Amino acid sequence: MDDQSAPLAPKAMTSPVSSPYVLLLIAARTARSIGQGALSANFILELKRLGWSAPSIGLMLTGGILFSILATLVIGPASDRFGRKRFLLAYESLQLFCAIAGFMTEEGTPANGVLGTIAIIGGFGQSTGGGAGAFSPVEQSWLARLLPAGERGPAFSINTALGFAGMAVGALTGLFPLVLPGASSPGGLARAVFLTVMAGAALALLLILFIPDKISTAVTVQPETLRQEWSLLRTMIGINALNGISLGLYAPLMAYWFSVRFHKGPDAIGIAMSGGYLLAAILSYLASHLSTRYGSVPTVIAGRGAGLIFTFLIPLMPTFGWAVFAHILRVALNQSTIGARQAVSIGLVGEDRRGLAASLHNVSMQIPQSVGPVAGAALLAHGFLGLPFFLGAVLQGAYLGLYYKAFSRHDPSSGA
Repeated sequence: MDDQSAPLAPKAMTSPVSSPYVLLLIAARTARSIGQGALSANFILELKRLGWSAPSIGLMLTGGILFSILATLVIGPASDRFGRKRFLLAYESLQLFCAIAGFMTEEGTPANGVLGTIAIIGGFGQSTGGGAGAFSPVEQSWLARLLPAGERGPAFSINTALGFAGMAVGALTGLFPLVLPGASSPGGLARAVFLTVMAGAALALLLILFIPDKISTAVTVQPETLRQEWSLLRTMIGINALNGISLGLYAPLMAYWFSVRFHKGPDAIGIAMSGGYLLAAILSYLASHLSTRYGSVPTVIAGRGAGLIFTFLIPLMPTFGWAVFAHILRVALNQSTIGARQAVSIGLVGEDRRGLAASLHNVSMQIPQSVGPVAGAALLAHGFLGLPFFLGAVLQGAYLGLYYKAFSRHDPSSGA
């Protein structure tokens, strides 16, 4: 159902990131992702250090997801009408403001209130692979506009790869106390993390300023085309719900789980999470080539199917090292398919409805995922450390079967 103005390119094509504006947009994601990596490895542990319970952390994460859902439903469709650039600039400004607020916060009850607020508004603690949170549909639709249809699968995978590479770098901030005297205390480490977020947001803001934007003009669409598009979008929403529930049960709580299960601190957990992001970056790059050769849908099935196996294995591992090994492979295999899945969802509709499609793609996972942290945290609080993983893997298997059946004929990278 993609627009006809962007024909599929031959398989032997130039680099999908040859456009300077595509490079700038991907570079902005990379800069942003470093701060996200720092937060993913340290923010939840900082809340735990300040006395937050597992249910409280779960509720905070759920609140952040719900806030993101509401913002996504407004921002994605609005960007189709008003352009993408202004919304991404607003997002980076918001991240910068929240990071400054966190940096200036002292410990105590006021700190808990400030940290909870900026976590919900800024999406802190949520691992989004360098994406722009509630503004991710804007980024995805903007990138799609800059690329022909046949190049989107590979380019989106490269975009994802560099986002995870940045997160791998950011996750190593847990090692700051070893090299920075000012970060030797827990409070000093927290401020160093927020400073990292500030730097990444500022650089992303600068890069986006140099990318020109074009506002879509209204195009008359045949009613039958709209009916077909909405049928595909409804199918996508239902299938993505399974994915959201499965991931929400354990993925946002991994740092907490490692802390409870193996009593490890930010340094060891940061290295573990960095390894997962680094391998995810490598596999995302490989996925760009797999999408070109085999199509985006088979790439999703292969990556997520293998990741499902390691989801089962994580809670069965007897030592921290083996659990980290399984976690790294799970993260890498699952997350490497993000770009391919985004390319499929964007390709279901025409140019002036891509922000809407990307919004529905995200929200259809976020709504059920918002239940996950609360349920997962409750299970962890009662000592059921393996159950969130087992339930999540079963749901993930159902998701993959339905995904292939629904979208194998709507693969933009395969020419279907």
